Amino acid sequence: MKTRTLTEQKREDILKAALSEFDARGFRETSMDRIAETAQVSKRTVYNHFASKDALFDAIADELSQRVEVVTAYPYDPGRPIDVQLRRIGEQMIDMLSAPSFISLARVTLAEMLRSPDLARKTYELFRERQSGLAVWLSEASAEGHLVVADPVWAADQYFGLIKSFAFWPQILGGQPTPDAATRQRILDSSVDLFLGAYLPPDS
Repeated sequence: MKTRTLTEQKREDILKAALSEFDARGFRETSMDRIAETAQVSKRTVYNHFASKDALFDAIADELSQRVEVVTAYPYDPGRPIDVQLRRIGEQMIDMLSAPSFISLARVTLAEMLRSPDLARKTYELFRERQSGLAVWLSEASAEGHLVVADPVWAADQYFGLIKSFAFWPQILGGQPTPDAATRQRILDSSVDLFLGAYLPPDS
């Protein structure tokens, strides 16, 4: 495991402090002074890493999208059943969506996006680009004849949309608890069944 340098550790501390303050107070009401105090660094150190609050927000959005990229980068395995692989991708997605740090990241990002159409558009495109791993998996499964997917990017959005309907939006917008084991199983079962019902070859 790579050891972080002092500079890298300070940057991480600043990001964590910014996320905590943005989540508690809102982006507009949070000052760089407050972030420096929470991170236990000088204000100058904060500015050495991030030129502005907007730059801090961009870094938070980038971290959020990188997590999505890692989760969706699932290698296609022609030797394993399609439903097993699709379910595993869904499990990884729910694990990520349920993490408290991810929920905080998502809340902060969403709140700021709602205030700025330009930022919302830029962040949306970043997220769609970063979740391309599932689209690649779908393309490979389709090339092997195990699925019939004309638009892998569209289909990837559909699958993640099924999961987020129960394991993201209720928690972000409605304050609902993260899904328990039984609910997770129900979400995964129904999402996989609905998705494969649309994309399995007719003779399957």
